[in-house]
Amino acid sequence: MFNSLGRQDKTNRSQNIILNAWCLVCALVGTYFAETIGRRPNALVSTVLLTIFLYLVGAFTKIYGTSDNTSGIYGTVAMVFLFMGAYSFGWTPLAYLYPPEVLNYSIRSYGLGANIVTMYGSGLVMVFSIPYALESMGWKTYLMNASWNILLIGFIYFFWVETAGKTLEQIDASFGDDKPIEGQDIEAHDLGKDNVGVAEVELDGRKSVAKDTRGEGR
Repeated sequence: MFNSLGRQDKTNRSQNIILNAWCLVCALVGTYFAETIGRRPNALVSTVLLTIFLYLVGAFTKIYGTSDNTSGIYGTVAMVFLFMGAYSFGWTPLAYLYPPEVLNYSIRSYGLGANIVTMYGSGLVMVFSIPYALESMGWKTYLMNASWNILLIGFIYFFWVETAGKTLEQIDASFGDDKPIEGQDIEAHDLGKDNVGVAEVELDGRKSVAKDTRGEGR
């Protein structure tokens, strides 16, 4: 895009540095909002926005990609910045934050390993395949990717479980595991009641009774 503007390679590198700095800022803001508004709303806002901006990248590329309209080309570049910002806002933090939260302890290590292999493996495939797609399909490549994101928005809306502000045990309960830890009262925990009853403790062969009073008087 910058080449079509007649910009020099040095200027192109500067723009890429600015783009990466912009993505870093958006990722930090997204990390903050992942805790305040929640994982699911964060992912929905991010995916809806990046889908809109990706459609606009495709439309602007079709109209101005081979034109001499400087304003149109700058508009296309602006859409790229907005698309990357929207992606960084949600998916950069959530790609590493959400998987370990929704994986049960017994499969977490395997799940995270599969997540990393899949994420970086698919990224590697995209790096080498997208240039061929752009050469063959041009602006339609952006529309194809944006259309796929519509399916992703539906998946997030209907199937994602909110994990913000919940313990790992409460998240397990959201997936149907009502007793992730033996003897734990999930309903009491959900209500913020930590005093879950009386526990018997074996000490030197003698039984003593200890009442859990956490949360009382606090």
